Amino acid sequence: MDKEKQKSIIKKYVFIFFLVIAIAISIILMIVYNEQGEINMPYKLDKIIIKSAIDAKSNESDKLWDLDIAQNNDIYMYIGKNATTKKEDNIKSIKVENIKTSNKIGETVLLLPTSTDIKTNYVNSTENFLQKGFEYKSAKSDNMQNQEIGQNGGIIAFRVRNQNLGKYISDEGEEIKYNNELLKKAGINEEDLEFNFTFDLIIETTNDEKFKGTVTIKLPAEKFEEKGSVDKEITDFSKVVFKRSE
Repeated sequence: MDKEKQKSIIKKYVFIFFLVIAIAISIILMIVYNEQGEINMPYKLDKIIIKSAIDAKSNESDKLWDLDIAQNNDIYMYIGKNATTKKEDNIKSIKVENIKTSNKIGETVLLLPTSTDIKTNYVNSTENFLQKGFEYKSAKSDNMQNQEIGQNGGIIAFRVRNQNLGKYISDEGEEIKYNNELLKKAGINEEDLEFNFTFDLIIETTNDEKFKGTVTIKLPAEKFEEKGSVDKEITDFSKVVFKRSE
């Protein structure tokens, strides 16, 4: 075999070697990205606060008590700027899409605030956004009533209401306690109230970058037992993988 042919064969094998190395590195990077996602997003999900409560609507009838039982979950998601990034951009919008629930009983609806008063901001909320999702657009500061979030980070709020859980109709008793006592009177097992609420959270920046991650939270926040309302704060999002989205 002459030297030129040997050189040609060596070059061929060297090319194949580096090609295999490049492909292997690409595959490893893809696996790491699929597992970890974006590690240096300009904005991130900082925390979620859940406020859960038992609710009841009184119906007009000749009974002392004629109540339709429901359960509300007010959710506040905090989006903050990533201190480790050097990118100079702002939030353009925050979207919640592809919503799924696993409730055993009742009918789940998703409501948006219609006022800025935290005590009454869902009183006039009637439109159900469960199927189509919703969007908070960027503004100078947060405004729940207008579905606006601060351009440098802020809060988005919504309510997940599980209604038509059951009824309590009675002429007995002078007082109703809105805790698991009411659930028992209506024949509702508290464990049947538990369900997973899953959705895609999309963070879009003014640089036209979109980052999407799937979030799952367990509702209600905690067991009610003797309480009428319970709270929970979530800060561990290690299982939420954000990736670039079109």
